[in-house]
Amino acid sequence: MSDDPRDLLGSLDVPPPSADLRAKVMTAAAPLLAAHVRRATARAWLRPLAVALVPLPLIVLVNVTVVRALYGLLSTILPDVVSTYLVAQYALLVLALLGLTYASVPFLADRQARAALENLHA
Repeated sequence: MSDDPRDLLGSLDVPPPSADLRAKVMTAAAPLLAAHVRRATARAWLRPLAVALVPLPLIVLVNVTVVRALYGLLSTILPDVVSTYLVAQYALLVLALLGLTYASVPFLADRQARAALENLHA
């Protein structure tokens, strides 16, 4: 007797699937897949959007407080024109970063939705 696994297991040739198997499976799975896609897309957009919008008022309030305190501190040291310019630049930077952060929410939500769908269907 040989120790070769091919001799022990015999022929491992698998017959090819029938030509209409893919069509039958897709027809049977279409309603379930469509229901999953509708639920997943609604959840995928609403949940990250809600999570992103909940802390927004607090973030804006903290930044307004920081800008006012920064202006008060700088106006005691520097002339008003210079302190206004510096505070305005800081406020614009924070506004740009906040805008970029919230602009990325749809992209991140789409990435998470695709990953969730791949995990469900894999």
